[in-house]
Amino acid sequence: MKNLLKKLIEAKSTPDVGEIECAKVLADFFTSAGIESNLEIWDKTRANITATVKSSGEKPALLLVSHLDVVPAGKQNWQSDPFEAAERDGRIFGRGACDMKAGLAAAAAAISEIKKSGVQLKGDVIFAATAGEETDSIGIKKFLESFNSQENNLCGAIVPEPTGFKLITAHRGLLWLEITTKGKTAHGSMPHLGINAIESMRAFLNELEHYDITGVKDKLLGTGSMSVNKIKGGNAANVVPDKCTAQLDIRTIAEHNHSRIQQDIEAIFAKISQNKKDFSAAIEVIRSVEALKTNSNCAFVNDLKKITGNTETTAAQFTTDAPFIAELNIPVVIFGPGKPDICHKPDEYIEIQDIQRAIEFYKKIILHFAK
Repeated sequence: MKNLLKKLIEAKSTPDVGEIECAKVLADFFTSAGIESNLEIWDKTRANITATVKSSGEKPALLLVSHLDVVPAGKQNWQSDPFEAAERDGRIFGRGACDMKAGLAAAAAAISEIKKSGVQLKGDVIFAATAGEETDSIGIKKFLESFNSQENNLCGAIVPEPTGFKLITAHRGLLWLEITTKGKTAHGSMPHLGINAIESMRAFLNELEHYDITGVKDKLLGTGSMSVNKIKGGNAANVVPDKCTAQLDIRTIAEHNHSRIQQDIEAIFAKISQNKKDFSAAIEVIRSVEALKTNSNCAFVNDLKKITGNTETTAAQFTTDAPFIAELNIPVVIFGPGKPDICHKPDEYIEIQDIQRAIEFYKKIILHFAK
């Protein structure tokens, strides 16, 4: 178990190198356990891996979905090389140790132990580890494109993200938009001959202040939020800028409709154009992930409460690939080892005892739903 996690950490899977080496580590692991797996590779370095333990088919299948990629280690000081797994003080350190290669390793180990035990399953166990969760969710999209939900009747899905072993059934979605205002260049001494794209952006941002995304509230998720987090415009102090961009980070709840939000922003464009005839703007979606909201009282979740000893579910502050899995019309629960507040930080680690604890939990969950 520890060796698998260390190999996964050392199989660097940051956006600049892709996920292929990490996927190959898992493929070798499953082969050694007598489990067939399938690698899907694209763009030479990007990869998904799936593996299935077959059954008699009397029960619906259980799906476990993780992500292979990790965020870069950054320039901050680490006590040890972030991509050389270090074991000390009952912990394993390295980039991805918590988010989420510990959960990934624990799920794979649990499936392997059940396979080796020879127990006869009545429901398939489907394992998937995908690319790009930290950036564009391309891996989960590719997985779902090839996944035949009619052939694979599912009871639910587990996402082994770090939750401190809490059952997460909800999190906010995200909608990242880039707004571009367009103008016309001119010499800075004769601004009347140009159209200033920065002035157009200012007009847009002034109107955006009146757009309230917090009017709708969810009991678990609270309200949505919106923040202007990046602005770029102009090339020189003496040139009227012909382009300005602003990036918006919008966090949504289940009651929000991402398409409607984009329509609302386009309506702001139209309003400004009525009084500012030279106003021109466009909108581009950088990333869109819907909110997750699984019924906390459905049979699948209630069974998980009993198995894990949790009396209630909660919501997460972070966003995951879970909403894409929910498109299969199944309950999706996020549950795994590790503390969410140490993700993406220097000296990221996982408690070794928590990995073993996770393996036991996943084995109990698999046997409950699939045996």
